[in-house]
Amino acid sequence: MNLAEEIRGTQVPPDHLGICWLGQAGFLLKAPDGTSMVLDPYLTECGERIRGFKRLSPMLIAPEELAVDYYVTSHLHFDHFDYDAIPIVAQCTKRTLFFGPASCQEKFIELGIQAHRCHRLDRGECYQDEKILIRAVMADHGTMAPDAIGLLVAFAGHRLYFSGDTAFHSELFQEIRIFEPDIAVLSVNGAFGNMNAEEGAAAAELTGARYAVPCHFWTFMEHGGLPGQFCEQLLLKGTCQPLCFRQGEIRTMQCHTNRERKKETA
Repeated sequence: MNLAEEIRGTQVPPDHLGICWLGQAGFLLKAPDGTSMVLDPYLTECGERIRGFKRLSPMLIAPEELAVDYYVTSHLHFDHFDYDAIPIVAQCTKRTLFFGPASCQEKFIELGIQAHRCHRLDRGECYQDEKILIRAVMADHGTMAPDAIGLLVAFAGHRLYFSGDTAFHSELFQEIRIFEPDIAVLSVNGAFGNMNAEEGAAAAELTGARYAVPCHFWTFMEHGGLPGQFCEQLLLKGTCQPLCFRQGEIRTMQCHTNRERKKETA
């Protein structure tokens, strides 16, 4: 059974959320009713073609097998905006809607995706329907990606924060804390303008999330990353629990949210 088949066959219980790490900063989320979304999936080897960055991690799922309802990109860098995969995903699954900041929206259309399927998400903007809320928040990826965004997602009764690529600024995470995420997913490779392990752990604490997931490491030789140090730092702080995924691992989780904990202690 390949990963696409495993995802399709995974039954997510009521009040749970299915989460799969696709490697790098890519995650797939699946709701109990089968609705699914991906954020920043890197599925091909376009990085080697574009920049000479050889992929060291396995390609877990073929673009033509990625049948999802929502496809979200945080910025135009190839390991978040997969130039080779996106047109195939769009062609194979006509229901998929695509989201990203202005530069990504322009590129979606340039790659041949119909404009009505492309939703612009610049900082402070949100998309909401009966199943999902996606809000774009500040990320500081410098001049490399000036309109890069982080993402707040409310989906299947859970709240998640995805940092995208960003440097550490304590004030950046105040808006995230107000959102009360259950899970914070943080890029912590410590290169190319991203937080390092210690900064990522500090960011996780500032978000107020119960769980913190490290990502954006070990896909390329150039990126590096110390997820073990990230977890050690969190355990020393003691309030946010580290949660590490194996690439391609699917978990179904029922997060005991900050909002529920507040009700219990009131």
